[in-house]
Amino acid sequence: MRSILASLVLLAPLPALAADSAVAYHLLGDKATPSFDLFIESDGVAAPVSAPQTVLEEGRVSAALAEGEQGNMATVSFKDTWSGRFYTKAEQPLDLTGSIDSGVLNFAIKVSDVAKAGLQVEVSCGENCRNAVDIWPQLKAMQGQGWQTISMPLACFDRANADFSAVEYPLRMHLSGKGEFSIADVAIESQGTGNITCPDQDAITVTPAPLRTFWADDWWMPRHKQKLAEKDEIEPELLLIGDSITHGWEDAGKAVWQANFGHIPTLNLGFSGDRTENVLWRFEHGELEGIAPKLSVIMIGTNNTGHRMDTPASIRDGVAKIIEELKQRVPETEVLLLAIFPRGKDNSDYARINNKHTNALLKALAYEQEVMFANINQGFLNEDGTLSEEIMPDLLHPNETGYNIWAKALSPYISAVFSDKP
Repeated sequence: MRSILASLVLLAPLPALAADSAVAYHLLGDKATPSFDLFIESDGVAAPVSAPQTVLEEGRVSAALAEGEQGNMATVSFKDTWSGRFYTKAEQPLDLTGSIDSGVLNFAIKVSDVAKAGLQVEVSCGENCRNAVDIWPQLKAMQGQGWQTISMPLACFDRANADFSAVEYPLRMHLSGKGEFSIADVAIESQGTGNITCPDQDAITVTPAPLRTFWADDWWMPRHKQKLAEKDEIEPELLLIGDSITHGWEDAGKAVWQANFGHIPTLNLGFSGDRTENVLWRFEHGELEGIAPKLSVIMIGTNNTGHRMDTPASIRDGVAKIIEELKQRVPETEVLLLAIFPRGKDNSDYARINNKHTNALLKALAYEQEVMFANINQGFLNEDGTLSEEIMPDLLHPNETGYNIWAKALSPYISAVFSDKP
């Protein structure tokens, strides 16, 4: 047991890495120091990793420590999880401020299976800051290729509200789906050259990009191509633009849509998992070409919150770019911007709070851009602000009851534009 004196000493951050000399913190491997502890986590339950193996929730997340061809290493396995983690915790916070522009996060990794896995890497950056970088596309290419070295520029993790003066988690890996990999030689170095590129954290919401994730890779691009063909066939008068909630008009809400708006030629451009940058990529790649819709309904942003915890301002910027693209590519369309729907059990849910702040900015954006705005969220909530599972069973996606509520709220706007439709 540490002495009281030792515990007090650990309260102050370790000195900053000097950018003018090669200095490193070794987090895992033969050079690792006792100053860093390993943990795994599943659905909010965390446990320190100890030899030979630590297992959580009947094997949903596990980590085994061993000596291998790469020296001291950890083998991490996970299955059927959406919120697994493998991370290092610094007993004394690290000051990385001096090395963000020049430093790297290095690790050796041997990928056994990530075909159906999600994996993001994060360096903690202060309160209410999330900067996870998705490396699944790179790891998928490394599967079965033996030990590989990844060097991630620390600048990958920088963003406007980041604070690296007291980094408690110098490596945090977010795990989802099913996969296995071994990792060793983890170190943060004050100087180095990265071997992977990362998106600009402060521009990611406005930089067009396709959705790349294990659960969407098989269908996302085929759906895009199918929508390119569909738009030419139906000559849509109404566009629906969004994520899985909009996508759901073709599933849980299909009968509701048909009963209320089935007489209007409609192109549903809702794609599950999409964030603002994915919508922009689809626009750039033909989804608006050759059409002249009378009305475009937009609801996007909850995945920017849920996947990355983007700031409200950055989500607003992404939506602003979408509206700008609509005005340029289909200038005759009227635009109805919807507030992002409520999520989470109640008003204390952090994702709901982020969306609420975003919605305030979206309302102002609609006024600035001279487009219609509607916030129909109260219709989904109980009087005390709780979200009923009878409307959104997973506290995110509406069921048929939820789509009925949505249809009723949409009806006045759609009827006003399509008054000539019987």
